[in-house]
Amino acid sequence: MSDDLKRRDFLAGCVGAGGLAAAGVFPGAALPSMGEDEFVSTRPWWVRQVDEPVLAIDPDVYASYDQHKNVLSAYRDYVSEERAREVAELNEAMKRDVEAGNLPGYRREDQALMLAGWTLRGTGNMNRGLRSWAQQRRRGDPVVPWEASPEKAANVVKKAARFFGSADAGIALLDRRHVFSRSYGVDIHFEDVEEPYEIENEKAVIPEKVKYAIAVVVRMSPDMASLAPSQLCDATSSLGYSRLEFTVGHLGAFIRNLGYTAIPSVNGLGSSIPFAVDAGLGEVGRTNRFISPIYGPAVQLGKVLTDMPMAVDKPIHFGLKEFCIACGRCAESCPAKSLSFDDEPSFEIRGEWNNPGHQTWYEDGVSCFEFWEQSNSYCSTCIMVCPWAKKDKTVLHEIVKASSAKMPILDRFLASMDESFGYGRQKDPDRWWDLDLLEHGIDSM
Repeated sequence: MSDDLKRRDFLAGCVGAGGLAAAGVFPGAALPSMGEDEFVSTRPWWVRQVDEPVLAIDPDVYASYDQHKNVLSAYRDYVSEERAREVAELNEAMKRDVEAGNLPGYRREDQALMLAGWTLRGTGNMNRGLRSWAQQRRRGDPVVPWEASPEKAANVVKKAARFFGSADAGIALLDRRHVFSRSYGVDIHFEDVEEPYEIENEKAVIPEKVKYAIAVVVRMSPDMASLAPSQLCDATSSLGYSRLEFTVGHLGAFIRNLGYTAIPSVNGLGSSIPFAVDAGLGEVGRTNRFISPIYGPAVQLGKVLTDMPMAVDKPIHFGLKEFCIACGRCAESCPAKSLSFDDEPSFEIRGEWNNPGHQTWYEDGVSCFEFWEQSNSYCSTCIMVCPWAKKDKTVLHEIVKASSAKMPILDRFLASMDESFGYGRQKDPDRWWDLDLLEHGIDSM
């Protein structure tokens, strides 16, 4: 065990876990009966709803953000010419090693899997391919809008999202501040029009009547995330984006066939994280990224904006903020040292690549991007080491998560135990090809 794991922590952990079980709060109680219009939530029993996201928003600062300021788009704006040249040279050297085929996780078959994962990925634009805003309706006359109670409409949409590949789905009122002011080179506006439209290289228009956002979750493979950094790890990310294209595209078509406007999006229009938080699918952790109480950080997010009236979900709280304060494993393990070691989340940004006005642990996006370039990989180390990334839904891990949600005093003990048991350590990429996995490389939970 680590030096930080003190005897009293261990005893407190044992007492706490046993107390939870003895108190009868562990799963086992019958679910309440549900009406036909009600959606049976997939949230664990220890997750509670709250009126506002746990990490606060400053209404005087938080606003629509220009996507071009993101490090992926504007890296050269944030570094010197000399530094950009150094990083490019390191990237080329790494590419030569990759081409030689001698690096575990970067062999020819690993690279082929990663590239194939992008097959369904759309272009770097909005309103294209499966993410088209076009009214793809069924044959015959224009569809008369389907009428249903808000509760039934929410239930139907969530079931459809699951059918099209989403592991989880939630609904929120659309907060326009989450929508980019500019994306993929065009300004985004809201106008009093019936249908969304785009004037190429000028603007994209969302109808004023679009007031709802459906957030969807696609799982990544924890087995592959544990191979970071490598191109074999990247394969679960690339496939995730292709699966999101499929999910949001088909969900959008489903809603249009009910007679409503639907605007599917993955990374365009706005970061999917605040939409998912508002829709009650998870919280933001020390990584300044989304973490689900069910699947942890090994997920990717998309959304569909619509005018279809639906019952909305509330944000949730499952003790993540308190756990991240006590844990810090992601920051300690980050090879680029890009993540914050601050004790508490704050409003202080690290650079213009951060969208200000929301409380979080802001990251150094420049050093993160540079490590990506140098390692020729979309590093997922912070996903791999996160204690919430467990893929096995055992009784023990359920007790651990419930303990964190209900008894934050145990968080430091639980994080220490996670590290002591060896969770989150990088695995041998060459052994992945020998695993017996289910669809998409993801074991059932």
